[in-house]
Amino acid sequence: MPIAQERILAGHSYRTVANELREVSAVEQDQVVYHSVFAGSGGLMVRTPDKRVALARFAAEAQSEVERPLRSPNARA
Repeated sequence: MPIAQERILAGHSYRTVANELREVSAVEQDQVVYHSVFAGSGGLMVRTPDKRVALARFAAEAQSEVERPLRSPNARA
């Protein structure tokens, strides 16, 4: 079930029906700025460059809010 637009917040992570993990960095008017995060080789987490999409589309694609992945203490933000 899609998430209500008002529940999409910067600093939160959401999973899509296609199992994509999206971390939101900003919500600006009717746009969401986010990057995707996935497991790479050697157990490293890989993040894509920032993407921008309409808030309504992001909310329709997001199926659940999830805890952000754990980051190592030495990882750069």
